[in-house]
Amino acid sequence: MANKGINRIITSIDGSSLSRRVVERAADMAATFQAKVILLHVRQKVPDILGEPYYQKVLNKYTDSANGITAPLKTLLEERGVENEVLVLEGDPAEAIVGAANDENCDLIVMGTRGLSNLQRVALGSVSHKVLQAAECMVLIVP
Repeated sequence: MANKGINRIITSIDGSSLSRRVVERAADMAATFQAKVILLHVRQKVPDILGEPYYQKVLNKYTDSANGITAPLKTLLEERGVENEVLVLEGDPAEAIVGAANDENCDLIVMGTRGLSNLQRVALGSVSHKVLQAAECMVLIVP
């Protein structure tokens, strides 16, 4: 199938049960369009108030957690023959997703309806809603 303009896909993963399904959908899209997938995990910012050695301990914990979340999903993409890379950022998830999609020149954002937030009662998670409002590229929301 000829590529119709989707060359780079960014998919946001947070370790929730929905993350695997989101990456599977991104892999399907990547296979269809022969696109690259960027796995994006946005972690919490380490509080600046922490001094050493506590700052480094917390940073190491966050880094280990990010690796634990991204590694199996990277393997899934590799097993499917999808070109990919991992990107770990810190801060506000919606801002990081939109910013990374712009910085990486992505044509599509693939993300879940909601992840590990406390907003389980909301039909569409606040991060998804913010990304839909701010994204300059197409957004695919996986239920």
